[in-house]
Amino acid sequence: MTKIKIVKRVNFRNNWRAGYIERCKSGSEGGIQRPTLRTKQGVGCLPYFDQAKEKGWHVKPGEKGTHVEFYKFDEKPKVDEFGDPVLDEDGKQEVEKSVLVRNYVVFHASQIEGIPAYEPPARNPIEMSEKAERILQESGAEIRHGGNEAFYNRTNDYIQVPERGQFNSQADYYATCLHELGHWTGHPSRLNRETSSDMNSETYAKEELVAEITSMFVSAETGIPQTQEHFDNHAAYVDYWVKAVKEDPNALFRAVSQAQKASEEILKYERVREREQAQSQSTPEGQPPEQKPAMTEQTIRDMKLIEGDTKVFLKPRVDGQQYKGKILHVDESQGYCVQQVGRQSLVVHKLEKMTEVPPLGEAVKISYGTGDEKAKISIQEERHQGLRL
Repeated sequence: MTKIKIVKRVNFRNNWRAGYIERCKSGSEGGIQRPTLRTKQGVGCLPYFDQAKEKGWHVKPGEKGTHVEFYKFDEKPKVDEFGDPVLDEDGKQEVEKSVLVRNYVVFHASQIEGIPAYEPPARNPIEMSEKAERILQESGAEIRHGGNEAFYNRTNDYIQVPERGQFNSQADYYATCLHELGHWTGHPSRLNRETSSDMNSETYAKEELVAEITSMFVSAETGIPQTQEHFDNHAAYVDYWVKAVKEDPNALFRAVSQAQKASEEILKYERVREREQAQSQSTPEGQPPEQKPAMTEQTIRDMKLIEGDTKVFLKPRVDGQQYKGKILHVDESQGYCVQQVGRQSLVVHKLEKMTEVPPLGEAVKISYGTGDEKAKISIQEERHQGLRL
């Protein structure tokens, strides 16, 4: 079969690396720190000065540290002096945004005396592929295979990539899918980023950067490497971004912030799984496990509501998430309904979480609120006109 080369995207080979950055203390790094922790000495353990001193290590004479910045963006509902919600002209509660900024000076392992030799964590290729495949499936995105192009169709909300066998490697396949999945997160029903169909516009170039950094973040999470071939195929917007960052250094941080949100949107089910695993490990012996839902994935699949290899999600995200699609099944006695959100993806919603029972057979939008607010049901609107990226 003929191998293909996808000529598009942004080349960050010299500045970004889909590897892992490890601090010398537990805890994961926020999105803004990930790229800034890349130093000229390479990738490795990066302790603070006091941290190295606590461990009995010593910074070599004459060595200079690398300045890094930590940004944390937060949003919370706005209230007045009496604690009542502050509403905008449309009757919606306003949101207060805040930014936490911290500065650190860190040293690469090669600049430290007495530090143990750095040993990167072992990566199991099978486990990496399984995790990458699971992330793609659990996203709920419709991924179509065929042709010689890779793009996200915003109008019809699907991803198109060539057949797996046309890629030079499995890593190239996953890197490309993750890039397009980055675009997918910007749909109005998800993170609603500004986009443009004009390939020569700044907006288009910015979206390409966000998608590529998103791919890098998620690749780092799975351990799937981003190959040289993948970077070589992403060289269209370098000149623009070199110019943009020189004129406004914060442009890069904004792109990384958006990519962090996009990567968390993609990894939300992984995060739930990680929390559940941590909770199960901390459950005292003899305590009964958490009761499982009455409906199982297999039960839903056995209904054969759609053809093919059905993906079923029993726990939809309920913190402001929206789901669009046709209601295929409603069971008021069991208290649930099934919605088709992708070509082969189903979501099971609890009726007790909704303001009303959604109409069977209708294409609806289910919009979850925050806190105890119940999900609202509305007939699905026309899809927004989109672009190919």
